[in-house]
Amino acid sequence: MLDGVYSAASGLDGYTKNQEIIASNIANVNTTGYKKSFIDFKTVLENVNNGNADEKIESIQTEVGIDFTNGSLEHTGNSLDIAIIGEGFFTIETEDGQRYTRNGQFQISGNGEIVTQDGGRLLGAGGPVLLPHDVVDIKVDSAGTLKADDSVMDDLLITTFERMDLLVPTGNSLFAAPLEAGIEQDYGSRVRQGYLEKSNVDVVMEMVQMIHNMRSYEAGNRIIKVLGDTLEKLIRSQG
Repeated sequence: MLDGVYSAASGLDGYTKNQEIIASNIANVNTTGYKKSFIDFKTVLENVNNGNADEKIESIQTEVGIDFTNGSLEHTGNSLDIAIIGEGFFTIETEDGQRYTRNGQFQISGNGEIVTQDGGRLLGAGGPVLLPHDVVDIKVDSAGTLKADDSVMDDLLITTFERMDLLVPTGNSLFAAPLEAGIEQDYGSRVRQGYLEKSNVDVVMEMVQMIHNMRSYEAGNRIIKVLGDTLEKLIRSQG
């Protein structure tokens, strides 16, 4: 009976984590370049010492993943809004090292560098992309070559990965990547100026999953209550 309580309790922990992930996805439905998270449930057998013998009991464990499906493109007409077509990430230099993002909403810093909304520097083949202070017209062609007033400035550094499942979200639609992810870099590839990639969160699907998850949590809670009441009656009968 205690095994059942343990299994049900581990399920409640998983449903709580899933609810947090769903809430985060919904909160970021309008975040440019956001990639939704999901949770996998799996049942595992664990060894538990019960007196002099080891017993195996079932528990529910969870694993969080990222859905890297591309979001739809939204036309903005802004010259510093850039979207990647297909695979790949913009490469950003931050205070914490290189990061990678699908959020192509950039701006010009005070010293002429192209930066993210948080100040991370957009990287090209020659390092951080720098524009003349008197630039009037900025163009980025489909191959990722950036021109300022018809003068070539740089080729955008687009990074792809062999193991995208190893990418680690660090906030603000940025990802860190260990070497094991298989980093591959391409100086210019598949971009569209004047567009932004929207979040890949489907609000309707997330709401459906939230309702289903809440019902699963309630069912698990009822199981624990029934088992608890039964255990209490058993203890009283033995008293």
